[in-house]
Amino acid sequence: MGEPSMFRNRRTAVVALGAAVFGALALASPASADVTANPSEATRGDGAKVTFRLTEDRPGAHTTKVQVIAPVDNPIGEIYPMSQNDWAPATETRTLDQAVAGLHGMPVTETTASITWSRVDPAPKSAAPIELIVSMGPMPTEGDELSFAVVQTYSDGTVVRWADPAGGAHPAVVVKLVGQAVPGGNGHHGGGQQQAAPPAASAQTPAEGSGSYGILAAGLLAGLGLGVVGGWLILRSRRSTTPAETAEAPVREKVGATSQ
Repeated sequence: MGEPSMFRNRRTAVVALGAAVFGALALASPASADVTANPSEATRGDGAKVTFRLTEDRPGAHTTKVQVIAPVDNPIGEIYPMSQNDWAPATETRTLDQAVAGLHGMPVTETTASITWSRVDPAPKSAAPIELIVSMGPMPTEGDELSFAVVQTYSDGTVVRWADPAGGAHPAVVVKLVGQAVPGGNGHHGGGQQQAAPPAASAQTPAEGSGSYGILAAGLLAGLGLGVVGGWLILRSRRSTTPAETAEAPVREKVGATSQ
């Protein structure tokens, strides 16, 4: 007798399900964490330093060029590449339709459109992940996230564009926007809450300075007082001796006139 159809159908379903799960995992694993941003969150209206991290996952090839493309619809005021060994950056700018705040509070009408790093060493010694740091800000005050497209070029000519929506084969790098920067704070220079310390320290500086100025002023007043007292004593001593000298002068003149 042959195998009952019910058991055959169950076995076929299990095999099909296993193949589907295996295929999904195989497709998802290559793009699991190839391009990431650290930190993955930034404060609205604040500055930030974001590290873009890319893995070397192609055997026999290595990354020769990385391009990070800034968001267009929700622009960032200023974007600058930080110095990185073995990589040479080049920037492209674009004109904004409407001015936005810059890092120092002044409005800007031109911002960085993209940064392209080229590898200086043509033959890297290891396949360590690539980390490229970007300083940017102020972050937009509206919206929930910023999407950065990343183009990765390999030594074998392969070009991978990380710009898909979340869940795609090559998702773009997303930085979520949270909170709001404190008005009048030092946030435009990056770091979120870590930047709250400098204003407090600077607020203490005038108090310390006024104490130093107070001590200096007291010293000057004391010196001025001593000078006045000393000058008065000298003047008094001169006044006490001058009459005696002037009284004797006519006597000498008269004696001299008589002897002649």
